[in-house]
Amino acid sequence: MNTPQSNPRRQAFTLIEVLVALGLCAFLAVSTASAISFAARSEQIAMRHGKASLLLSSLYAAQRLRPDDPPTVPSGWTVEHTTEIQKLPNDELGEWHLLVLRDAEREMSPITLHILNETP
Repeated sequence: MNTPQSNPRRQAFTLIEVLVALGLCAFLAVSTASAISFAARSEQIAMRHGKASLLLSSLYAAQRLRPDDPPTVPSGWTVEHTTEIQKLPNDELGEWHLLVLRDAEREMSPITLHILNETP
């Protein structure tokens, strides 16, 4: 009796299948790394904005309490202080203090604070 011989199927992967799988793994690794990097950078910028808002309120209070003293800021920040005397709408003179807050790493745009002191 003749029995038909069965063709045994191969149990291995082809080179194309292996390369496609490696390519997908590499794509997933790169996209995950970029997402983690973006999240870390966003967190760092959000922390700088939070520190800037706290620093602005303390600069405002210091300028109102001691307008003649130069403002002091923590390391990593710079403040440019200028004073102008201008006429107010009621024909009185007013002293404007202009504070420009910048971070040393240039991660965010400068923040300008205008403070009016009515007694020049």
